[in-house]
Amino acid sequence: MYNKKFVILASLVLVALSGVLKAQNPIIQTIYTADPAPMVYKDTLFLYTGHDEDKSTWFTMNDWHIYSTTDMVNWTDRGTGLSLKNFEWAVKDAWAGQCIPRNGKFYWYVPINAKGSGMSIGVAVSDHPTGPFKDVLGKPMISGGWGYIDPSVFIDDDGQAYLYWGNPQLYYVKLNKDMTSYDQRVGIVKVPLTDEAFKLRIHNAKNTFKWAKSIDGLQSHSIKNAADSKYYWFVSALDKTTNRKVIAIAQGDKANGPFKDVLGKPFITEHTDAANVNPTVITDANKQAWLAWSDSKLWRVKLNADWTSYEQSTGIQQVPADQQEWFAEKIKGTVSSTEKRFTTYEEGPWLYKRKSLYYLLYPAGGVPEHLAYSTAPSATGPWTYRDTIMDVIGKGGAFTNHPGLIDYKGKTYLFYHNGALEGGGGFTRSVCVDEVQFTADGRLPRVTPTTTAISKAVKNLNPYNRVEAETIAWEKGVETTTNGNKSVYVTDIDNNDYIKIRSVDFTKGAGRFEASVIPLAGGSIEVRLDKPDGVLIGTCEVAKSKGSEMWQSLNAKVAAVKGLHDVCLVFKGGNEKLFNFDWWRFAAK
Repeated sequence: MYNKKFVILASLVLVALSGVLKAQNPIIQTIYTADPAPMVYKDTLFLYTGHDEDKSTWFTMNDWHIYSTTDMVNWTDRGTGLSLKNFEWAVKDAWAGQCIPRNGKFYWYVPINAKGSGMSIGVAVSDHPTGPFKDVLGKPMISGGWGYIDPSVFIDDDGQAYLYWGNPQLYYVKLNKDMTSYDQRVGIVKVPLTDEAFKLRIHNAKNTFKWAKSIDGLQSHSIKNAADSKYYWFVSALDKTTNRKVIAIAQGDKANGPFKDVLGKPFITEHTDAANVNPTVITDANKQAWLAWSDSKLWRVKLNADWTSYEQSTGIQQVPADQQEWFAEKIKGTVSSTEKRFTTYEEGPWLYKRKSLYYLLYPAGGVPEHLAYSTAPSATGPWTYRDTIMDVIGKGGAFTNHPGLIDYKGKTYLFYHNGALEGGGGFTRSVCVDEVQFTADGRLPRVTPTTTAISKAVKNLNPYNRVEAETIAWEKGVETTTNGNKSVYVTDIDNNDYIKIRSVDFTKGAGRFEASVIPLAGGSIEVRLDKPDGVLIGTCEVAKSKGSEMWQSLNAKVAAVKGLHDVCLVFKGGNEKLFNFDWWRFAAK
């Protein structure tokens, strides 16, 4: 009997399964990873990531992890590369860092909340890209408190190394040749966050006021009025009619606009000639909102509840002498707030060079973040804003993002993160990658995030060499861990879990499969081609443990197989943990 409901349901299952089978982003599924920092060394691309703890409700991060690939589709877990425990001065916050090779060593710059000095930047060094890394200074290299995060390192063609960082400001230093100190004569340079360099954050800012000759978006305040839940933008402007500096006001539904001119004329026209008008809304202990402005003599008006008018009986007043310090401190306190972030630059800088042009990629705001970039003729600017390269990720996105752009084997790849992994979100993120192709004139095109990631491997996998079990293109259910020797292996294996490995080259043919396991409850490894329910070519049986926790090499015959295939290792057994899994390989016979 024809069952229409059954056919529809079956079709939906097949569509869903098809999506899973093609999935490749996020590229790591065993833990939550964030803030990708790719690095190429010799023939291998190494990926350094942050690690969001499970079920986090804040940026709870205690260590950093390392992965590697030689084909861009299979990723080998290299374990925990660094943790807060490596830094005696650390308190918390193992946030976004980056590693770079130089003179046979590897330098990993990481931000950490330090004892007594807040957010700081440390550097750990190793002789190998996968560690062990050591804190060579025993103290932060740079300290500055809140905002000293997301260090990104770049070595120019002339050998000069730079370290960029910062939220909401952008800073850099010129690193010395030892890579663990910086040029004290130049010192810490604060990059000007201008409209030309990073674009005004307010959408359609320059077209908001028809009566204005121009606006100065760097002298503004975008703030929410609790009375009506609307956002109000107070901004310095130049009146077309009078050619005088004034304060304008507009209303919108979002902190970044777009805003609508609600008055059709200036809001404040007196005492606005100072070089830095800096209109700022502050609220006193009685929840009364005041608009204050000017940096020579402070002026104020008492805003009415609608914020588009002010109390006429008191009018425009100079702030009384006994209140000036309080007003000045309140205004100063808004400097690093979201309300006073004038340009799109948010955090997470990433420096990249192509031909003679320098590219600075960064998460752009406000929140949720998109990715944007600026270019310059040198590693230190002057920067010119170019465009968005990735819009805010909708479904499956996180409210942050973090770019890493790198060339590998003749192609260019953009790394970023989302919240699409099961259980993921704004504080449980996952690293992704997609290919980028520059336009003929050197521009970065807008990249649409995919679930498929890299469709074609840049190199096929050789199955006749030992392949670490933690080399994974996609997995279901399993996790990775390390033993006392810091060697990584696959664990937490249950019935119907699987590992998928892509682009496996069986040119020589294969007749045998070998695996190294520690038996627990026991079970089997089904070797299937192309997908988890694909052609079964062999089954490797794993007997139940007899009490020994030693690695055992097992093997099984497989049906003759040739050509290029994906391989799925599907785990079967009872309701208990089946076994641990270290490596595998095929043999011709």
